[in-house]
Amino acid sequence: METFARYRSLVDDWVAFQESLFRPLPLCIWANPLRVTPDQLADLFAAEGIQSEPLPWYPGGRQLDPDFRPGHHWAFLAGLYHTQEAVSMLPVLLLDPQPGERVLDLCAAPGNKTAQIAVRLANQGTVVANDISGGRMRAARQTFERLGLLNISTTVADGGNYPPAAGLFDKILVDVPCSCEGTTRKEPNVIERIGEAVSCKKSGSQKALLRKAVQLCRPGGRIVYATCTYAPEENELVIDAVLRDYPSLRLVSADIEGLKTSDGITAWQGQALDPSLRLARRIWPHHNDTGGFFIAVLEKANNEAPRFNPESSGDAPIVAEWPATISPEVRDLSQAVLDRFGLSLDDVAPNILFQPSNWRVYLVNADHQPCPAPTPDASGMIFIKTKGKYPKLSTAAAQLLGRQAIRNYVEVDDRQAGLYLARQDFDVPAAQSQFCTGPGYVLVRYQGFGLGVAIYYPNHDGSGGVVQSLFPKGWSPVKG
Repeated sequence: METFARYRSLVDDWVAFQESLFRPLPLCIWANPLRVTPDQLADLFAAEGIQSEPLPWYPGGRQLDPDFRPGHHWAFLAGLYHTQEAVSMLPVLLLDPQPGERVLDLCAAPGNKTAQIAVRLANQGTVVANDISGGRMRAARQTFERLGLLNISTTVADGGNYPPAAGLFDKILVDVPCSCEGTTRKEPNVIERIGEAVSCKKSGSQKALLRKAVQLCRPGGRIVYATCTYAPEENELVIDAVLRDYPSLRLVSADIEGLKTSDGITAWQGQALDPSLRLARRIWPHHNDTGGFFIAVLEKANNEAPRFNPESSGDAPIVAEWPATISPEVRDLSQAVLDRFGLSLDDVAPNILFQPSNWRVYLVNADHQPCPAPTPDASGMIFIKTKGKYPKLSTAAAQLLGRQAIRNYVEVDDRQAGLYLARQDFDVPAAQSQFCTGPGYVLVRYQGFGLGVAIYYPNHDGSGGVVQSLFPKGWSPVKG
């Protein structure tokens, strides 16, 4: 392909590379370990006749039949798995976040990698997900809610000017906006808006984002820089420039067992680059049947002093304090809602409930450390919605707690699950509604997993009743 001819000297098999660009991408997902084990998910797929096989280099990842519609399956809507392009899973694998750490995703939307980070932290610690687009971050929060993630605060800001008052982070992901040359298998039209001039133009903001990440990373911390493009101007040349600015920064190996990669380049168009750039990794689509990608892993020397002046209130690496206890008002409201399902505040402990507005109560992990600036637009999971006549559990909370309910729940069959997820009402016989104590909110379960909230209307003759689906319109696979 003439568009990519300038990369010919970088590709080991030019014919195979060109041929790969016209093949459809494999369909990949990862199991949500907060809800299900990889083996359980594999068994679930097998029981339904869905062909899948493990990704050898990503724990919990699976490759599915390309004709499968993953976003329509009940297990996706119940948060048991998430869809993500295989090569896009790599940066978080190399970031290696650990429970209790404070992690920043500087360019987070659409939120797939943020979700990976949060589950790898086991719903502990702190993930700050930032993006310059408020609309895209609101959409990302839907993913976080569906997966049951409590440890994420979202901010909307220019990542290149992220304020020092955000504090320091143990790990930072810099998955920068790029020319997307490596996505042509998924979006063929991208070929019309790429080229060397485009890449050169984007490199300025990419350098600013990486420099900001270095400033916000604690000494001894790790930064992963990633793009889905082949252009050296957006990849090695960006890293080279930032390495010159920060001598305490060093590249480390980005190898992943079971994944074929090629070394980062150390020279381009007559310009010599830092020789350690060979440790960066290029992923070509013909090597692993993926999209194209670039990844570099950088670590900050442990002996470097933070670039913040603790004497200056504007620059101090402050971390916001989180309330250690639930307010009496929120406690009483929450317990009243949970009582209907035979649940208590102990079922959400040691997480914290708080009410930032009159409309919602949120649930967040107790060791969360959000930013004092920029002010998060949301932290944790929406737990209770208080806007209606009666407060009710959110769908995310119902999925989180559905398996623990001992009353006012309905275990549905295959047909009823489909109707519920399509936002349609359905009848239930007396035997199926035996745990319902009367009209009102009920939790809907399928195969033991929580699907969400509904309203139960019993028949006057005691023969069962009608369940009215309250599955969110924005989540439903059937769009009206």
